[in-house]
Amino acid sequence: MKKILIGSGVALILMLSTGCSPRGIAQSQVNQSMIVKSGVVSAIKQVEINNNGVGNGIGMVLGTATGGVLGNRVGGGTGKVLATAVGAVAGGVVGGMVGDNMDARYGVEVVVKLENGASVGTVLRSNGALSQLSVGQAVNVMYSGGKIVNISPR
Repeated sequence: MKKILIGSGVALILMLSTGCSPRGIAQSQVNQSMIVKSGVVSAIKQVEINNNGVGNGIGMVLGTATGGVLGNRVGGGTGKVLATAVGAVAGGVVGGMVGDNMDARYGVEVVVKLENGASVGTVLRSNGALSQLSVGQAVNVMYSGGKIVNISPR
């Protein structure tokens, strides 16, 4: 039982430590040529990026196991079985909710009016650099492989 609790704790710490958005340019974009177009930010808003419920499932499994183990420590006989079941269900619900919160990733939807008159938009993962962008600001839009990979202040 001690091993289960230690294993659950280690898994939870690993899940929490990997929940941060990356900062900067992706490694695959280093030393790659990019097309750069100039423009002005016309709209910006924070959005939530769906992560397909991965954290929810992991949280529910860990919560169910932990709740079952803790419930099993209560009472005796039929009461112990009932406490184990209630602990597992409650742990699963709480673990699922924690997993949902861990699953939430945020990004910034940015629309830029380019100098040629066209507008382009994309959703970029939130990081410290994106907090510097504001409506009306002059920016460079960087493309690689036909995709917008970054929007940075000029």
